[in-house]
Amino acid sequence: MTRGDERLDALLAAAHHGLGIAVYDGLMSQGGPPEPRDPDRALGLLLAAAHRQTLSAVVRRTGRRGSAAPARRPGGPGGNGLMGHPAAVRLKYREQTLRVARAHWPQELDDTVHRALEAVRELTARLAAGRPPDSARAALARAGEELERVLSLPRAPRLPAALTGYDYPELAQALLAGRAARLMDETRASLALLEAELLPRLDEEDVSFAGALEVAEDLAGDLELAYRSALSLLSAVTEAEEAGHDFRGADLREVVLDGVGLAGVRWDAGTRWPPGWEERMWRASAATDDELGVLVVGPEPHGSAVAADL
Repeated sequence: MTRGDERLDALLAAAHHGLGIAVYDGLMSQGGPPEPRDPDRALGLLLAAAHRQTLSAVVRRTGRRGSAAPARRPGGPGGNGLMGHPAAVRLKYREQTLRVARAHWPQELDDTVHRALEAVRELTARLAAGRPPDSARAALARAGEELERVLSLPRAPRLPAALTGYDYPELAQALLAGRAARLMDETRASLALLEAELLPRLDEEDVSFAGALEVAEDLAGDLELAYRSALSLLSAVTEAEEAGHDFRGADLREVVLDGVGLAGVRWDAGTRWPPGWEERMWRASAATDDELGVLVVGPEPHGSAVAADL
């Protein structure tokens, strides 16, 4: 992260805090939430919408940056974090774990939820300003169709009780499926509110702006929760992928590598390979463009010295 990014994050956070104070002061200056005249109410609602949107911008930036960072966490078997497990265990189950990670992130789910949230915010702004919701209605319908994809995520399995703790694959599955279940629950609640409450109100000939606005604000709050859950799931998927790819400095001398898929494995001069494997790894790997001294094992043609196909 550059200093420019840090300054921008600080500016966003400060703007969010300052706008929150302005909204609060505006409401409390009359002794509590008032019954304002229409122009005052419209201005207050627009300020509140801007306040929520600033918060989402901060969450989106920090969540994206956090999920993109290498998932290096302390701990060991049975502890928190997949990277805390021994390299031999992570390598043994990497193909299985990577398949599970891909199943839990079939598309950009955070963008899907965020588009729905933006459509609801656009509707809220139009209703608060007394404008017809015509253009927002179609965007909401499309957003609802997109949100249906979230409900196709794998369901969390019911794991039997384990007195000595779960093995690595079960831990990875639980990490991903638990967050996916929370995202699906919040998305399901948002869809129910959208389809049963908001869209029917907008289809009425004489739209009640006040009633539709109240439902839209509730839906925006639900979608903000779903968006945070999508970022949380993205972070877990990234952690699982990092645990299956990052073997820099790992001691693999006792690992049996025959038949293990190695394509995509990142390693460096500190990685220790079994006898006879280091030269093969040098031939099968290429330097990365973004990390000095880091190599990545690539897919090899059939019959090569290293079986690197996943």
